[in-house]
Amino acid sequence: MKVLVVTTKNPAKRFLVELHTDRLVREVAILVGKRRHSEAIKTILAKGRIEREVTDNELKTVKADLILTEEK
Repeated sequence: MKVLVVTTKNPAKRFLVELHTDRLVREVAILVGKRRHSEAIKTILAKGRIEREVTDNELKTVKADLILTEEK
């Protein structure tokens, strides 16, 4: 499963992260289901495999299964 994580820092940073195990996918799904998006983002960045940083120009072509944004 691929997740696009968007941080709210100025300027915003975007990372495409691969969740490489079913256990990790379930863990993130539970956190998102409980509306704990910030905790889900921390888990994704800590345990997932960061593929690359996504630029503004690439946003339209990125294929992600889930997009998460930090809460303000």
